[in-house]
Amino acid sequence: MSISTFGYERRIHMSAKKWFLTPLLLGLCACATQGNVLQLDTGTVVLPPTSDMNLVLDSIPATTNVSTDPPLDIVEQLRRDFIANDNYYHECMIAPKNCDVTRISAPNSPHRTNLITRVHDYSLANIHARRGSGVALVRIDSLSITDANNAIVNTCSYNSIVMVDGGATQSPLDDIIFNDAVASYLSVWMMTMDRGYWKTFSRTTRMTKFNVDQCGFTKP
Repeated sequence: MSISTFGYERRIHMSAKKWFLTPLLLGLCACATQGNVLQLDTGTVVLPPTSDMNLVLDSIPATTNVSTDPPLDIVEQLRRDFIANDNYYHECMIAPKNCDVTRISAPNSPHRTNLITRVHDYSLANIHARRGSGVALVRIDSLSITDANNAIVNTCSYNSIVMVDGGATQSPLDDIIFNDAVASYLSVWMMTMDRGYWKTFSRTTRMTKFNVDQCGFTKP
């Protein structure tokens, strides 16, 4: 939250004693007629000493403009929580049976429903991400706090991790490729605050490109 303060504006009032205007008026209005010609007395006008003048300074209170931008710590928490959620999601894909979807999805949300179904199906079929098979990269393009409990995150992501069907054994020799697609995504995430943490309410993918890194990541 940013606060900007402008400087003081001062107004000066001068007041003199009642006789202040008297010599001025007399000096200007003292007239004489000579040869039917009106002449003005141009004698010197004497101002009262400054000590007889009252100098009044009225200070106008500083004007304060309060920004409606959210505090930086709230935005930074949104960033940290989103990255932590993304990292945990990929851990879930490595070991679906150990995944706690409530850590990264908002209650009663489409995202939680989707994750519950995916983790359940992958666990039954022994489908999981092959560790070290590729990379999952994400870049946050923008963060927007809509209110105290809701936010929007725009991302560009790239994923080349291979998903395999482990079959009936835990041996990688029995793995069958389930999905080895390489793709990049432009996505919009609706985030909800839940018990002090930002969690995903929904995700909408605006653009998907296969075998193309539309984000322009530098690969490790």
